[in-house]
Amino acid sequence: MNFQQLKYAVVVAEAGSFREAARRLFMAQSSLSTAIKELEADYQIQIFERTKRGVFITDQGAEFLSYARDVLSQVEVLENRYLGANTKRLFSVSGQHYDFVSETFAQLVAEDEDQGHDYRLLETSTNQVLDDVRTAYSELGILYINDYNKKVIKQFLSRYDLEFYALGTFANHIFVGNNHPLADYEVVGLEDLKAYPSLSFAQDQGSSQQLIEETFLPLEHQQGTVYVSDRATAINVLVETPAYLLGTGILTSQFQHLMKTIPLAESQYGQVGYIQRRYQELSVIAQQFITLLQANVPLSDGENR
Repeated sequence: MNFQQLKYAVVVAEAGSFREAARRLFMAQSSLSTAIKELEADYQIQIFERTKRGVFITDQGAEFLSYARDVLSQVEVLENRYLGANTKRLFSVSGQHYDFVSETFAQLVAEDEDQGHDYRLLETSTNQVLDDVRTAYSELGILYINDYNKKVIKQFLSRYDLEFYALGTFANHIFVGNNHPLADYEVVGLEDLKAYPSLSFAQDQGSSQQLIEETFLPLEHQQGTVYVSDRATAINVLVETPAYLLGTGILTSQFQHLMKTIPLAESQYGQVGYIQRRYQELSVIAQQFITLLQANVPLSDGENR
């Protein structure tokens, strides 16, 4: 197997036929077919089912192509870093949806006077954060761990050879817009929330329910759940509707004036922290980012950091 063969397989899958794939790759169809057969022989699987109606991807092939795309993505990162014209180093961090992370990220970029790095911040699903760090797509990941999800999260950390380092320990809060009926409450209970819809950040299809980002499961008998994938939409929903979001209560950005955070009476504690690959020596820029994170995350609730 070589990387070129992986690329051939991905192009065939995208093109839907060997003829079209060969045209895109500027090679003979017979040579392409031979390369794919060698790849299938090497791994003792059938990636494509060849019929008169065209090429179809087998179940084995779908799984194999998923891994192939991951590998090719990492090869592209390496080539861009070491062989491309751009000699700047890329610092990438993936995280759940926290405004203190984006604030810290912006501060990091602003302090780079020499413009010696390229930067990437990805706000994404819990599973994707874990996978991004596992595959070195991101050097660091930001996650929330509590009693409900820690067993599953720790299984992923062990399986992916990752380490979690806590930044702080926080009690559960709700986020609501300033005009929400509960906005003036000093403390809210779970019963108070059942009359209102919840807001939740969407996770990957098929993900374990224990990988949800929120600090509690959606309540029974509530007025439905609104799923979003980005913080901007979440903020708009909270400001314009009676929805609420369960979270850590950390709110550090310019959006503070648009909403309120209220402690939950049935509060539990959880930890916000960063993950990295085990035994990894962090880059200087990653260490700077962590230092800024530690300064920007508020003091822990009830427990020492």
